[in-house]
Amino acid sequence: AHATSKLDAVVIGAGVAGLYQLFRLREQGLNVRAIDAGSSVGGTWYWNRYPGARFDSEGHTYQYLFSEELYKGWSWSERFPGQPEIERWLN
Repeated sequence: AHATSKLDAVVIGAGVAGLYQLFRLREQGLNVRAIDAGSSVGGTWYWNRYPGARFDSEGHTYQYLFSEELYKGWSWSERFPGQPEIERWLN
């Protein structure tokens, strides 16, 4: 049985934007949960696992610059990272 808890907000989708919203709302002290159709986070990068899937922009443009801890805690292994690395970053 799940304990009932009051949520202030629910974020639909746990991709790049959904995780950003989750972070910002929790930063404000709100009790928030993100839900996604996938069994894990990643959004597009969870679902698109075809060979050769990768960022079409340089990895550094996807960094979470709103958090120094998150930004400094990750370094891309290549200029245009592939899907497996992107998914690891989102997790």
